Amino acid sequence: VPLSNTFASAEDLTRAVLDGLRARDLPRLRDLALSEAEFRTHVWPELPTSRPERNVPFDYAWGQLAQRSSDALTQTLARHGGRSLAVVRVSFTGETTQYATFSVMRDTEVVATDDTGREWILRLFGSVMVKDGRYKLFSYVVDD
Repeated sequence: VPLSNTFASAEDLTRAVLDGLRARDLPRLRDLALSEAEFRTHVWPELPTSRPERNVPFDYAWGQLAQRSSDALTQTLARHGGRSLAVVRVSFTGETTQYATFSVMRDTEVVATDDTGREWILRLFGSVMVKDGRYKLFSYVVDD
C-alpha cells in the first residue's frame, strides 16, 4: 500500500489542510491523514508497541489513534472551517522520532495570515511523518 496524499514539503501539506478547512471538506481532510492500511503497512511494523512482548493488538493501537485524530479534526473544523488562511511557515516544536524508514515530527505550529493580513499562530494538526522525502499528515491530535 503506497502512501497517498503526500507532499513535497510541510508547507504544501499545510496548504492542503487549509484548503480543506476553508471548504469545510471533511472527507478531504480525513483523506490527508494516515489511513488504516497505511498505518498497518508503513508505521505499525516499526513501532516499539508492535513487538509481541508488548502485547498491544494492532486494532487497539489503530483504534485509539484514529478516534483521537477524528475527534481533534472535528474540533479543528469547528474552530477554523470556512476561514481563508495562507501559510507563512510551518515548524515543529516537539521531538522528532526517527524510525527505520520514516520519521515523525511532532507539535506542528502553523503561522498563517488571513484576508486582512493579520498573522495567526495555529495548531491545526499534531504530527507529520516524512518517508522517502515526502510529507504525510500522521494525526490531527494536538497535545497541549
